[in-house]
Amino acid sequence: MKNGGVIFDFNGTLFWDSEYQEISWDKYLETHNISLTMAQKKEYIHGRNGKDTLEFLFKRKLNEPEVEQCTEEKERIYRSVCLRHEMKLAPGAAKFLNYLKAQKIPMAIATASGKSNVDFFIEKLGLLDYFAEEHIIYNDGKIKGKPHPDIFEKAINKLGVKNSESIIFEDSFSGIQAAINSKVGNVIIVNSTNENYSEFNFPVIEHFDEFDRNLLAGCMKQ
Repeated sequence: MKNGGVIFDFNGTLFWDSEYQEISWDKYLETHNISLTMAQKKEYIHGRNGKDTLEFLFKRKLNEPEVEQCTEEKERIYRSVCLRHEMKLAPGAAKFLNYLKAQKIPMAIATASGKSNVDFFIEKLGLLDYFAEEHIIYNDGKIKGKPHPDIFEKAINKLGVKNSESIIFEDSFSGIQAAINSKVGNVIIVNSTNENYSEFNFPVIEHFDEFDRNLLAGCMKQ
């Protein structure tokens, strides 16, 4: 039987794009004459559900067409920024994903990104070499955003594994809290932006080679 699985956040975890996100958000905010502090960006943007972020920015409730329009406006900027830079998986990620695949360990992505960005990542980063498409869980507008655990729980349910035996890789503070709320066995923090994670008592890695593979014991088939 399958015990646990490995679930990855994507942006800032498997794909280190924080600089590209900052540039695209700054351009988007400038277009709408909105000014945020770095602390506000960390609190209300990074790792958050798009609807939650947009309603914070515009200080009102948004209907579904408005959310879709605003989100796609920002993400077009983001994708254009990505294309001006090298796009590659995080240090050691491809090697680690190949190892998980070879060991037949169930794995999924749980990302706050929307469908248009997920399609972009699949094309540019070859995600289907590692993940079944149905195991790439994204923001469809119906899942509560992090720090709610919903997107991780959906990924775990899709894999058909146990929360208590699973591992989540995350980088954002809201995502780490969502991982905690999902009651998984292990949370691994990927430090892609030189953050201070001292408030959390979890392993912190800056390269996927640093991950202790002994922690995968609960993910192996019995």
